[in-house]
Amino acid sequence: MATLNDNYERLVLDNGLVVALQNTPTQTISGRLRVHHGGLHERDGEEGLAHFLEHTVMKGGGRKFAPDAAERIMGTFGYINAHTGSNETRFPVGMLAEDLELYLDFVSDVAFHPRFDLERVNQERQRVLRETADAKGNPAFQDNEDFKDALYGVDSPHTYFVLGKEDVVTRATPDNLRTFHERGYNPNNMDLILVGALPKNVDELVAKYFADKPKGKGAKYHFQKNPELEKKTLLYRNAPELLNGHNFENSSAHFNMGFVAPTDDAEDSYAVGELVQILGGDTNSRLFKKVSQEMGLAYGIRSDYILQNNAGVINISGSVQATRADEVIDATFNEMKRMQENPVSKQELDCFKRKSKYGIAKTFETNEGHINAIETKDDKGLTPEVFLAEIDAVTSADVQRVAQKYLPKDRAQGKYVLMLRNPSKE
Repeated sequence: MATLNDNYERLVLDNGLVVALQNTPTQTISGRLRVHHGGLHERDGEEGLAHFLEHTVMKGGGRKFAPDAAERIMGTFGYINAHTGSNETRFPVGMLAEDLELYLDFVSDVAFHPRFDLERVNQERQRVLRETADAKGNPAFQDNEDFKDALYGVDSPHTYFVLGKEDVVTRATPDNLRTFHERGYNPNNMDLILVGALPKNVDELVAKYFADKPKGKGAKYHFQKNPELEKKTLLYRNAPELLNGHNFENSSAHFNMGFVAPTDDAEDSYAVGELVQILGGDTNSRLFKKVSQEMGLAYGIRSDYILQNNAGVINISGSVQATRADEVIDATFNEMKRMQENPVSKQELDCFKRKSKYGIAKTFETNEGHINAIETKDDKGLTPEVFLAEIDAVTSADVQRVAQKYLPKDRAQGKYVLMLRNPSKE
């Protein structure tokens, strides 16, 4: 089974920047610069600045590279992008090996010395406002927000809306962006991972472009676990946009159910992971076979185990036949009850264990997969070897035990949040 390569090197520059370097037998390099500064670092009146800043960093140029030059450089890479999360901002890249020094020169310039050119700031302001309008214009937007509030709690960091407030983005000045940037875009609040056909002097190149950057006061955001649910919450919402105008009886409803589960540092998390896969992980899962194949009430239905940022939630979702949605909900609870009352067979469990092993093996076929593995090891101390050993140790009795412990008792008395967006609801 695949392991982290022996030539994986981790180093910390004097200014606190964490760097991970790994050679692979490829002709390309993948990388990502991560800044532990995102939406949750915003203060009152700054809602949306983290995302707006990400746009201006990527499109606005830096001290060395003017905006037009920055755009030309970005166009030379295989891909380059940026993503703002609630607790961090990421700048992933894929490139030919020969472009590594250009990338390091470029990304260090725009990340540490964004130009905040007013023309580019205003251009990106309009793009951000359109992105926010598109998100809020989705008919399911408010219903999904209500679902998350009920599941995680109102004002939970797990529900933070990273796109922010339109009035904040509309009024934001380059100085506002610069102030927010200075609070978090510090080398001691970042990490850089590079994987692929790295040159022998890669550590010298990293130091050349990053070592002179001064430390700052930025810090990681630490998530608290979401609270236990005290009751069931039912959200039945009208969704006229789901109406099938050609055949009302074949209209679809969107079904979503969530409940609290252990976080990824809990001993039960590996057994819960296998439970969730068996319940609704793919087309061989119990929910898919029952609701989609046998009952014909959904094209797809799935369950997911949400672990990132100390969340600890199991979510079941699907697009189902609206007029028979209640049957789908009953069938879902019946499948969960079956897992509580009867142990899964060794054959069924082994099948899903093999899928987990496949996922790990597949990860190491790409440079991006190596990046994810290095990040997991650095963030959580978890290696593929440890993960696979824990998965191997899960038994049928373990799966039944966590099903009894974490799945809702039943539809009437369980503690869960259920949302049904149905075009037939008045």
